[in-house]
Amino acid sequence: MCKFNVMCQAKDGACNCCESTPFTPQVVRPILPSAPSDTTLLYHLYALVTQQNEVIRTLAEQTTTALKKVENLTKGLESASLTENSSIVVPREEVTTSEHILMILCGTKTNHPYSLRLLSEIPQPAYKERAFSLMIEIVDKNGEKANIPIPVNLKIMLFTTESPPKNMKVNTSGDKIMRGTVEVETNGVALFRKIVIKEVTSHFRNGCFFLAVVPKNCNDIKPLIIENFVIKARKILSNEPTKKMKTDESPDPSLDPSPTI
Repeated sequence: MCKFNVMCQAKDGACNCCESTPFTPQVVRPILPSAPSDTTLLYHLYALVTQQNEVIRTLAEQTTTALKKVENLTKGLESASLTENSSIVVPREEVTTSEHILMILCGTKTNHPYSLRLLSEIPQPAYKERAFSLMIEIVDKNGEKANIPIPVNLKIMLFTTESPPKNMKVNTSGDKIMRGTVEVETNGVALFRKIVIKEVTSHFRNGCFFLAVVPKNCNDIKPLIIENFVIKARKILSNEPTKKMKTDESPDPSLDPSPTI
């Protein structure tokens, strides 16, 4: 029986169990993934480049927007600095002209067969609360005195020089700005007596008014518009009586306690 192998059937010891079997190592090869094809590789490279270009484009747009905002902010700061540190010439606002007043009163009508002519002098300046008179006559296109068959109602009006102009009916205190004869009915000559204006023009733009004589019931007569009508504070004339002021040197006789002789 073999001493080296219990399964060996040889009884005379004529077996080869005592010899060592040579060991042959086996080489283990790693399993590598299959290499991608050229088409797949190019597709991935194209997608990567496209994504990078999109990111670069977005960054460029954001940078441009930020630079514009910074530029606008810089211009705004420079403009504010100029306003504070230097005198900037501001264009004057539009002012009203006599043609503008005429358009308001007459609309688009420009061909009037009659007009108004001033016969008296306009006070330059007029004074607040001091009366003056005004004489007007109606004339034709040749400048000849005209007699209108139907009496015409003429009215005096005051307009400011701002744009749009304001028809002054009350003063800054809320009272009627004019009193006296401010409306006259006539066929040829009109006399406005003792016109009193209760306002000064220094409270208004340009320091003057437009004084207009307007026909109320006749569109054939062109209104008379007087520019630069100035009204100042009342001037005290030298011939006006002045009130005598009481002094301590001349006491009231009724208060003298001494008996009368």
